[in-house]
Amino acid sequence: MEKDPLCTSKEEYRAIIAKIEAPNSSVGIDAQYTHAIIITYLQGITRRLDALEEKFKSIKG
Repeated sequence: MEKDPLCTSKEEYRAIIAKIEAPNSSVGIDAQYTHAIIITYLQGITRRLDALEEKFKSIKG
């Protein structure tokens, strides 16, 4: 099983934080960029789930 993100230290996230940070932002990150990344990942997850559901349907018969 993959490591729980809530058990990951801030130091382990340092590279990601550096990629999305925006010092001039009131929240400290580039919100549009961050949301675009999240949406892209969610779209990928949706595609994978759809493919698994189709595979399950064909196996189940």
